[in-house]
Amino acid sequence: MHTEVFDVIIIGGGPAGLSIASELSSGCRVLVLEKGIAGTTDRFWFVPPEVLDETTRKFSYGGVTRFLTRTYSMNGDDLAWRAKLYDSYPYIKDRELLTHWVGVIRANGSQVRDNCTYLDHETDDSGVTVTSSLGTFRGRLLIDASGHSSTIIKKYAVDQSDFYWWSVYGAVGEHPNGIGDMQVGDYMMWQTFKDADPGSLADGKPVFEYEILDEKSSYSLILYLTREKIDQETMKAEYERIITSQDSTKEFHNLKVSSIRYGWYPSGALSQQIAEDRVAFAGDSGCWTTPCGWGMTFILNNYRHFSARILHCLAENTLDREGLLSASLYRTHDKYEIMMNVIATHFLANATTEELDRFIKLFRIIDPILCEKVFTLKLSQSELAEMLPVVLEEFTLTELCRIVPAVGFKNLLLEAGYCLEDLLFDSIRDLFGFGPAQETDDGFDFDAVADCPNG
Repeated sequence: MHTEVFDVIIIGGGPAGLSIASELSSGCRVLVLEKGIAGTTDRFWFVPPEVLDETTRKFSYGGVTRFLTRTYSMNGDDLAWRAKLYDSYPYIKDRELLTHWVGVIRANGSQVRDNCTYLDHETDDSGVTVTSSLGTFRGRLLIDASGHSSTIIKKYAVDQSDFYWWSVYGAVGEHPNGIGDMQVGDYMMWQTFKDADPGSLADGKPVFEYEILDEKSSYSLILYLTREKIDQETMKAEYERIITSQDSTKEFHNLKVSSIRYGWYPSGALSQQIAEDRVAFAGDSGCWTTPCGWGMTFILNNYRHFSARILHCLAENTLDREGLLSASLYRTHDKYEIMMNVIATHFLANATTEELDRFIKLFRIIDPILCEKVFTLKLSQSELAEMLPVVLEEFTLTELCRIVPAVGFKNLLLEAGYCLEDLLFDSIRDLFGFGPAQETDDGFDFDAVADCPNG
């Protein structure tokens, strides 16, 4: 039987796989294998506007303009602020954008195969052979964009032991009686309920959130942040309980659901710099994410940059592990922000509701724009220096050591020299017995981004 040959075979027809394929297909022959139907999605995204380009901007609309938080123990003393970092955070026309990328790939002469399940692959000195439910294919390079449950990650035994997982379930729907006191552009975040306590998110407590899309419709959801993914049926039952039985969700009791949205997002590492000979990783497989699980933000900020580096590897035939690791250098900002991502994930997962309330109320003292900047990786060193003393005045080191488990707190201490005086943190390292700071290879490119074509 004849085996079709491609330059690149991509496993997964979600946003990571399709965006990368749309770029690569302009310069080489690409095959995308999707176990379902490429261009469909069960997820929902809003993003910082700066990650949109001339193509993706056409597939955005409206956006978040006001942030609110309602943890139950605040007793109605909600913190709310207008978006300050940007005028709004646009929503993505998810299915339209993915369908557009499918069209680009096919128009460029490459292929997208639907209902095609990846089974296995083998590499050799000249390429990779992929076995699927629709046959065997041959390529020079395999890109794993198959998502959070990647069997390729398992095949290579990639360490994900320090990951937390955002498990999300919700619905886009209409409000027959209108949106009441809610406003278009509202993003209500971090509401917990008395019957969900005690405990932290890491103990399995859910959080309820919603986004108001227009005068009649919303996207509402529950999310978990735990070491293990929460199964879909458990999330569905809890979501339905919350939107039908809680006094604070009365505007959602008669929600007319138009589409169910759910997914699982890695967090806690920001990204892994991983590659194998003739195998690269993208999207959830590579932990492309931000502290809030904004995987789409990471994809839109990096798909062209990543694709340009992959094209360079193909042209130079540097498709071994070392060569492909150079493609896994992502566009971001300063190293201390990578450290902040790790610490923020540990804090959000392990703090109790009372501790989260205390943290949220700090934004009555410091400008709430810093909250936005933490979760969009925009916090400057001077702003972090402004924020840390306020946090340390509210939380003792003993509390922080408990909230941020050993691995996270160790990272904090080892990497804190990026933004604060080395002498102070050398003393803290000595106090906790961690020794001197160590250099880390975190997979991010801070100096060479401008030199990369289309970067």
